[in-house]
Amino acid sequence: MNAFKEQNLISILKGSHTAEIDEKCIDTGIDSRLLMNNAGVKVSDFISTRFKTSDSENVTFWFDDIEMRKYPVSKSKINDIKGSIVCGSGNNSGDGIVCAINLVKKGYFINLYCIAPPEKFSKDTAFYFNELEKLKKEEKLPNLNIYFILKDNEDEINNFKANLKNSSFIIDAIFGTGLHGDDIKGFAREVIRFINEAKESNTRLAVIAIDVPSGIDSDNGKVLGEALKADYTITFGVKKLGITVYPGVFYAGKVEVADIGIPEKYYEEYEKIYEATIEWVAGKIPQRTPASYKHSIGKLLVIAGSLGFTGAAVMTCEAAMRTGAGIVTLACPWELNPIFEVKLTEVMTFPVEQTEEGTIHFNSFDDILEESERYDALAIGPGISRNPSTVRLVREILKKIKKPTILDADGLKALSSPMDAQDDDLFKLNHVIITPHSGELASILSREKVEFEKRLETNAEVSKKFRAVSLLKGCGTIITNAEDINFINPTGDFALATAGTGDVLTGIIGSLLCQGMDLMDAAVCGAYIHGLASDIVSKKTSKTSMIATDLFEGIKQVFLEVEKLKY
Repeated sequence: MNAFKEQNLISILKGSHTAEIDEKCIDTGIDSRLLMNNAGVKVSDFISTRFKTSDSENVTFWFDDIEMRKYPVSKSKINDIKGSIVCGSGNNSGDGIVCAINLVKKGYFINLYCIAPPEKFSKDTAFYFNELEKLKKEEKLPNLNIYFILKDNEDEINNFKANLKNSSFIIDAIFGTGLHGDDIKGFAREVIRFINEAKESNTRLAVIAIDVPSGIDSDNGKVLGEALKADYTITFGVKKLGITVYPGVFYAGKVEVADIGIPEKYYEEYEKIYEATIEWVAGKIPQRTPASYKHSIGKLLVIAGSLGFTGAAVMTCEAAMRTGAGIVTLACPWELNPIFEVKLTEVMTFPVEQTEEGTIHFNSFDDILEESERYDALAIGPGISRNPSTVRLVREILKKIKKPTILDADGLKALSSPMDAQDDDLFKLNHVIITPHSGELASILSREKVEFEKRLETNAEVSKKFRAVSLLKGCGTIITNAEDINFINPTGDFALATAGTGDVLTGIIGSLLCQGMDLMDAAVCGAYIHGLASDIVSKKTSKTSMIATDLFEGIKQVFLEVEKLKY
């Protein structure tokens, strides 16, 4: 774990484990009310920073651009800004009540809605609710209303729904990290739906969830019947796994992690899951000096391509060059060499013996083995085909050439085909990164499918089986090594759902490997760069219209940002 306990990494834990950590903090003397107060203050501070003061009385209402939707700017007196805070009964509701106390003191108009009676409040929530009532009584606050909403009072519910739609912001403090397993039932489910409907009818309304959007399982991201769709989630201490993976990630909006005073040591004994940042990636990219030259930077041998699939090999090679490889050579079927000579300008080719189907033949192994001595890393698989002779070749390369290797696409067939006792070396691939999607992962493990909620566990299983780093592609790409250290990639989206983007990823990672990065760093940085390149370029092409080769322009933009941080 210590190898990844580094600056600029974001830690991720299951929500159920953060609840355990809260209990440990309290058992060792940390005041639970202090933690609740800190959480509520962080949420109120977040709201306050979204109202920029223009003079002593007026403010500008401002929220970040979410999913390319801009909030119009408006100016008004601060007590004209109406916030609705919706609470349940647990500690998450206490955070919301503390937030209400702070916002009311600052002059915001707050409607606090409780969907549970006071006798059901947790101990700390009840304490702060009493503080709020005392504040209202002593200071006669006209900018605070407290409502208890009952499911059988139609007039109250209609008034509640109308006020939600007319709010400037809604804070979700209904459920927290303790919601798991069973679907939500009863009035709370209706309330979540009311908030979502209010958001749909008022696009200027911002919805902020405390810790986890209500209705999301904080351990796995599952929607428990009905879930609140937030614009922002303010989560405490660490990110929760349930708002990092699909589908929970799409309900969380923009996530901000707030420190509420829990010492870092309490997080260390749990799962090792992280999220990279651009700063972390920039720090991992190999440093170059004025004396750097192409042979010192890194040389990559790509083994790819077959008849009808020359494009995959080309995109892999070009992505490797764009990511900074000094030299890239493509080993390809000899009959296709003239095509690659035309398509590739900066990349060299190494034509080898082919099968009748126009794929690389097993008999080319000795030539590839000799050629590989001049290279720092290998990239195998894009467009290589599933021809039996080619699959056998890939297996032999994996067993006999122990250089850093990325294995992708049809190359993965070498791990999913039937094996015999002579294939023991294929279970010792500690020099290899594999990059399956869910279907390929299921095939490698001889299963019908990989359940989405179990992607993390299944990726860890295949990593341990082959001792390889496994990069499971898809919504929230997961990277895992044999020591069960995991990264969830935060960049990229459905714009990458187009042919060839996986080949580009292979080239990016292969390039980082040949530049000297270790396997885990190369896989994590490669996925981050790949996704960020898509995020950048799809703003110009549109997500729907982006194609794989558009990523090359995005890669250039990513490295402009990396070099600003690095040099």
